[in-house]
Amino acid sequence: MKITVQAIDLKKYLSIVNRGVSSRPQLPVLSGILIKAFNGSVNFVSTDLEISFWVNVPASIETEGELIVPSKLFSDLVSSLPVGKVTLIGDKGVLKLETKGIGAEVVGQSAEDFPTIPRANKSQLTISAGEFRQKMDRLCISAAKEDTRPVLTGVLWEIAAENITMAATDGYRLSVDKLSFDKTSLGGNEKFILPARSLQEISKVLMETGENTFGMEFDKESQQVIFKIGDIEVTSRLIAGEFPPYQQIMPNTYSTRIGFGKVELLEAVKRASLFARDNANIIKISTEDGKFVVRAESSQFGSNASEISMEIEGDTVVVAFNARYLLDYLGVSTSERIIWETEGELKPSVFVNEGESDWMHVIMPVRVQN
Repeated sequence: MKITVQAIDLKKYLSIVNRGVSSRPQLPVLSGILIKAFNGSVNFVSTDLEISFWVNVPASIETEGELIVPSKLFSDLVSSLPVGKVTLIGDKGVLKLETKGIGAEVVGQSAEDFPTIPRANKSQLTISAGEFRQKMDRLCISAAKEDTRPVLTGVLWEIAAENITMAATDGYRLSVDKLSFDKTSLGGNEKFILPARSLQEISKVLMETGENTFGMEFDKESQQVIFKIGDIEVTSRLIAGEFPPYQQIMPNTYSTRIGFGKVELLEAVKRASLFARDNANIIKISTEDGKFVVRAESSQFGSNASEISMEIEGDTVVVAFNARYLLDYLGVSTSERIIWETEGELKPSVFVNEGESDWMHVIMPVRVQN
């Protein structure tokens, strides 16, 4: 194999393909990047068996071939190169790098044992990149980080004729939102569970590449989904299993409805969380005496209380929350005003952006002793 590529392109595409390299590989080949030069195109490929990256790199090919190189060493080496053309020569398991008086040899591996990565065929969905990124910010905060129940680490996609309803929950909070699409060749009422980690990686790639739209293709037989982003393909496994019946915990009535400024509440919760660190991160929000108060108490460090302005309809309430859940929600909300609806201190609380109906965020209160 012998190819020539610009150093700036090497750096750009390695930063993307490295996202698929396993930090704790099950197989030695998974710690490397596969360089493939065939049929007039050069591709960098990586996988950790859950998510895979296939990147088409602008380059000229003198001799075809393929070789696996260690990801970290090769990436660190490339990051130190000056601007200009770089020649890569693969021969007998070694990759030689030459540019402007710089030479290096990197011991690689045969490509024979590298896993087969599915390729895109024809996109079934075309989606706006900007809307997708906003929705993933909102949803993925609610997905579980631990994989004791794998379905909770994913985001449910319910694809209908007009839009996609998506839901994520870790058992303590729930986010539900809708995503539109430009076109689809899928039938109605399709359901898939996509790993939240993969969706977040797609969001990062979209931000780096600046693409306005991207395509998606689902393969039910192999339980894979392929994202086509310009010259980049990202393949992710789908999560098998039944997603919890989230509609059953979504309240449709309320006894108290409160409107308030997002920034005011965010700053109040940040202050309260400083005093909640040794108390399971629990803060209390109350509406007694016509005041909206956010407070936290610590037997070791003291207490804090902040009053913020509000508009209330219905009963007064006192509700305890995990401060981190509120901070996560407020951190991704782009609205100036938030609406909070609740039926009481132990019932699920619903938060929505004022004037927006698609995104609903539910947080379970914390039971505390008075």
